[in-house]
Amino acid sequence: MCFPAWEKSVLRNKKMQTIYYNGKITTMNPEQPKAEAILIRDGKIAAVGGSEEILPMRDENARLVDLQGAAVYPGLMDSHLHILSLGASRRGVVLDGMRSREEVLAAIGRRAAEQPEGTIIEARGFNQDLWPDRRLITKAELDEIAPRHGVKMRRVCGHMVIVNSVALQMAGIDAQTKAPAGGEIDFDAGILTENALNLLDAVVTDEGVESCKKLLLSGMQIAADAGLTAIFSDDLGTAGFSMHTVIRAYRELEKEGKMPVRVVQQCALATEEEMEEFLRAGYRYGQGSDWFRLGPRKLYTDGSLGARTAWLKQPYADAPDTRGVPVYTKEEYFSVALQSHRAGMPFITHAIGDAGVELVLDAIEYARAQVPGTDHLPDGIVHCQITSRAQLERIAKMGVHVYAQPVFVEYDLHICGDRVGEALAKTSYNWKTLLDKGVCISSGSDCPVESLAPAGNIYCAVTRKDYDGKPENGWLPDQCLTVEEAIGCHTRLAAKTVGMDDRLGCIREGYLADLSIYPRDFAEMDPMEILHQQPVMTVVGGRERKCHA
Repeated sequence: MCFPAWEKSVLRNKKMQTIYYNGKITTMNPEQPKAEAILIRDGKIAAVGGSEEILPMRDENARLVDLQGAAVYPGLMDSHLHILSLGASRRGVVLDGMRSREEVLAAIGRRAAEQPEGTIIEARGFNQDLWPDRRLITKAELDEIAPRHGVKMRRVCGHMVIVNSVALQMAGIDAQTKAPAGGEIDFDAGILTENALNLLDAVVTDEGVESCKKLLLSGMQIAADAGLTAIFSDDLGTAGFSMHTVIRAYRELEKEGKMPVRVVQQCALATEEEMEEFLRAGYRYGQGSDWFRLGPRKLYTDGSLGARTAWLKQPYADAPDTRGVPVYTKEEYFSVALQSHRAGMPFITHAIGDAGVELVLDAIEYARAQVPGTDHLPDGIVHCQITSRAQLERIAKMGVHVYAQPVFVEYDLHICGDRVGEALAKTSYNWKTLLDKGVCISSGSDCPVESLAPAGNIYCAVTRKDYDGKPENGWLPDQCLTVEEAIGCHTRLAAKTVGMDDRLGCIREGYLADLSIYPRDFAEMDPMEILHQQPVMTVVGGRERKCHA
């Protein structure tokens, strides 16, 4: 499909009046669910309706864009990712999708041949469950392939790193080094998990604002090319950059008019000291503009299912010697939760295992009780994967927001039953149940853990299948969402979770002119086709940008 008016990637003058017509427009406005045309003026939506109704509203300088039947949605948002990490990961060795340990080692060996000796080789994205023997690479193997470089090889989930001897030496880690609370070190194997990863980052110096801006812009351009108009990004804990560097970098990019997507920062402030530093610097929840603003505090309770560091109430079914790795004690976590509410700042917490989910719910109840008047704060659970039926009821009753990653189903459907047992698996990843109970669920990718292309999330939410279309009827098919529900999690509900649903997430008069445009309507195709849909263009605040997927 060719759109002559969209030949070039453009950032049009937002003051110009533009009419998009002859389209299949899904508005997410229950009062007017479908339309054919949109009038945009001064970066906002001025009118929505049929083509014959909207076209006569044009002024003499209006631009007319014939959509030729293309599908238009409110600007799609990703409710949880790590855009700075995405930009940084492009500098290292990308291991995503590699199907064997030999392929991974060869890639690291090639980088060692190119990179100066004595430097660190950063690699990310390996998943041992994709390899024939599923056996982790060891420190000894990394020593053999790169004896004169430090090697830091991060698992796809981000919660486990395998390093070689040089990297351990650079970080000052030896056989006597004790793992910090909430982390683990296997010195002989070269494996570090959760809070122990901070030991590797302690020797990293701040790269500065200009480097940060370059990496952020790289990541944001990838997001825009994927059809996103807004992202909720967790960046403050990224190695190599202080919180002040990251916030300044974003603010400078906004001032320079270079941001291709809107950003809400999920502020990773793991300790009370970090929160105090944040507040002393004058930063506050909600501070900023519609282009960049400071959002909720971001915390962790556990790790990942793939690395078996997600914190479970019972031992892993396929590893009965562990229940995962809790990041905080109950007392520590309750303390940071209380600190957040006293500062008027909601907290959202990475919790994958059912023990982690339980701790978050208990802490939210505690903080609300201790600080009256904070019930309205949109506290939430990021991932919220392994849950009991009772926890699902409790989430709904408490009005806790859920930041889900439907795309995780593509891989996890193959391991969930093995990890936690079939009974608990049946009440896990139960986002349809939560939606039906009125829970505000937004969809994100956790990129660079997964691709940030929203079509992948929508496909997995609708089909509950892997990318090969298996299982035939979907995994836990009663949890399949409709296309409209899946899109709602990327638009209307995503905007609601950050308190911007009065201007984003819907195509209606007075809202910001944010659109995601695709050649075809997802609701009019076989669900298997959704996975392969590529966006044509985004519009953010009236500014057009052709997608280069």
